[in-house]
Amino acid sequence: MGFISDNYGVAQTTPLLTDKYHFTTAYAYWLEGRADNPAVFYMFGRKEALQGGYTVAAGLEGVIDIVHRWQESGFTEEDCQFLRSQTTPSGKPQFPDEFLTYLRQMPFQLKVDAAPEGTVFFPQEPILRVEGPIAQAKMLESVALCLINGHSGYATHAARQSDVLTQVLPNGSPPGAASVQGLRRGPSLGAALEASRSLGLAGYTTSSTGTAAKQFGQVFAGTMDHAWVMTHKQELAELPLSTLFRLQQEGHTEELQQRLTEDAFRSFALAYSESGILLLDTYDPTQGLEHAITVIKELRALGFGRQYGVRFDSGDLVASSKYALRRFAEEGFVEGLARATVDALSDAELLRYAHRCSVFCAAADGINEYTAREMRESGAFFTAWGIGTAGSHVAPLGLVYKASAVYMEALSGRALPADAAMTPVMKVVGNAPVKSSNPGRINSRRSYDETGVLAYIMLYDESIGLDPTQQMVNLRDFADVRLAPPTHTMRELLVPIFTADGEYVYQEPPKKESFPGSGKLVTDLTAIAQFVKQQLATLPAAVRQVVRPREERVAHHLLAAFTATKAAGHARLSLDIAAVEAEILSVVGHIPIYLDMNLFQQRLACEQRYLARPSATGVDQYRERFER
Repeated sequence: MGFISDNYGVAQTTPLLTDKYHFTTAYAYWLEGRADNPAVFYMFGRKEALQGGYTVAAGLEGVIDIVHRWQESGFTEEDCQFLRSQTTPSGKPQFPDEFLTYLRQMPFQLKVDAAPEGTVFFPQEPILRVEGPIAQAKMLESVALCLINGHSGYATHAARQSDVLTQVLPNGSPPGAASVQGLRRGPSLGAALEASRSLGLAGYTTSSTGTAAKQFGQVFAGTMDHAWVMTHKQELAELPLSTLFRLQQEGHTEELQQRLTEDAFRSFALAYSESGILLLDTYDPTQGLEHAITVIKELRALGFGRQYGVRFDSGDLVASSKYALRRFAEEGFVEGLARATVDALSDAELLRYAHRCSVFCAAADGINEYTAREMRESGAFFTAWGIGTAGSHVAPLGLVYKASAVYMEALSGRALPADAAMTPVMKVVGNAPVKSSNPGRINSRRSYDETGVLAYIMLYDESIGLDPTQQMVNLRDFADVRLAPPTHTMRELLVPIFTADGEYVYQEPPKKESFPGSGKLVTDLTAIAQFVKQQLATLPAAVRQVVRPREERVAHHLLAAFTATKAAGHARLSLDIAAVEAEILSVVGHIPIYLDMNLFQQRLACEQRYLARPSATGVDQYRERFER
C-alpha cells in the first residue's frame, strides 16, 4: 500500500518495532487494569525545522502502513518468544505468559488524525493525534516518531532547496531543479532510499538512485562521470561525429569501437545523441567546455543534441557558469543574440538572456540551500542542480509524542462508563518551559487573510471547544492576551486517517504507476510537491526566507577578523559586537501562534494540579522560550 509495505517485510515491522519502555509500561498498565483505558497522544514540534520559519510534514504514509501491518498481523509468535526470553536480574521472566497472550490478542484499533503529507506546520501544532487503548497508543510512539521526524526533516530541506532554486530573481539567474544524488552519501541503504522519496515529495524533480526511482515513481536521471573520461585515451579526439556515425551505419564495428575508446565526449554523444550532459572538469574546465561546444555543434549539424548540457562540479562554479554562458552565446546558442551584441554585454547583462540559451549548465559539488541561494544571487547560470551530501545528511527533527488526556480509573476489562470523562494531562517543565506540552484533544485552527496568506494559528481543545469571548494567548508570550481578530478563512489542520474502530478513511494523495507498464501504483510525489508549493505560497515572504544559521554567520565574522588581525601582525583581536549583531540580524519571520483561552485555562489547572511546591513558577508567569 505504501513505501513501508513495499520495501520491508512483515517480520521487520511488527509491534516489536518500538522501544522497550513501551513494553515495561504496558505491562505495568496491565497489572493496574488500565492497559485498555482510552487515552489521547499527539505529536508536535517545539520549534521550526532547520532554523527556518516552517516545517513540512512527511512520513504519514509510513505510519499508515505500520498501523495496517499491526492490524493485520500484530505480534508474531517469534516476537513473543523474544519477549519471553527477557529476564529480571534474579532470572525470572520480565513478562508473564498471561501478558504475552494479551499482546498477541491486541486488536490495534486506534483513532488516528493527522496533517496530510506535504502540509506546512509550526511549533506546538499537532501533526499526528492518536486515540485509543493507552498501551497501544504508546507502542506506536517510537516508530511514528522515527518515520515523521526523519521524513519531515528531508521534506523541509527539499522545500527550502526547491524554493531557492525556483524563485524568479531580478538578475535573470534562471530557475532550476534539484536532483537527488545522495546514495553514496547516505548513512544506510534504507535511509538513502527513503530520503529520495521525501526529497521528491517536497520538490526534488529527479533521482539518480535506480531502486528509488523504480520504487517511488521518480524520474531516473544521471550524467557521465569522471571515470568515463579517465578511461578513454582523450577527452576529445580527431574524428568528427559525422565520421563515427558513418562507421556505425556502415557496420565497421571494430574500427568504430577503437575510435570510441579514444574519444570520451564523442563516444558519449554517439550513445546519447538526443540528450545528455558532458562533464567538463575532469582535467581542465575551460578546455572541457571547448570540447563540449565542438561536440554539441557536431550533434546539431546532424540533427541531434537539442537537449544537451554541461556539468561543473569543482572550482568556482559561478564563474565557470558565467564563462560557459558567454561562450554559448558567442557560438550562437542564445537565440536572438548576434556575436557583436554578445561582445558588448557585461556578464550581468548577458544573464538576462539566459532563458534563451539552448544549452544548459548543471552544478554539483557540496551544494545546499544556502550556497544555491548565494550562487544564484551572484549570477549563476545553472538550471540543473545535483544535491548529494546536503540532501542525504539532514538530521531527524525533534518532534515529540506526548499524552494529553487519559481515563484515569482502572477499567480491568469492563466497558467504559457512559458518563466517563478523560482527564487532561500535560508535561510541565518549570525550568525549561519550551518542553511543556498542551492538555486535551489538541487541534489547530488556521486563519488566512483576504489574500490567502496565513495570518495566525490558534491551538484549541476539541473536547471543550473555543472560548465564547474569542480571547487567545500568545504562545510565545503568555502575558500577551488579545481577542481573535476578524478572519476571512479558517481551516482545521487535522484530517481523519483511521476511525475509532480501526477503519481506514484517509483520502490518499493521487497515485500513478511506479514506471510505465509496472502495474504497481505508488503515491504521485509530484502531486504532493505541487501541494507543498501551494502551501509555501500561503506563507509571508519572511517566513520562507533561507538564511544561514546565526552561528555560521558569527563564525564567518570571527574568522575574517582573526585572519585580518593576524595578517596585520597584531596580537589582540578587536571586534565591533554591535556592528556584527546588526549585520547578522535574522530576517526569518515566524507565524504568530496562540492558545485559545479555554485551552490556556486548562493548562493553568493542570499545572496547579501537578506543581505542589509553593514556589513553583506558573505558566502565566513566564515568557515561553522557543530555541533558535
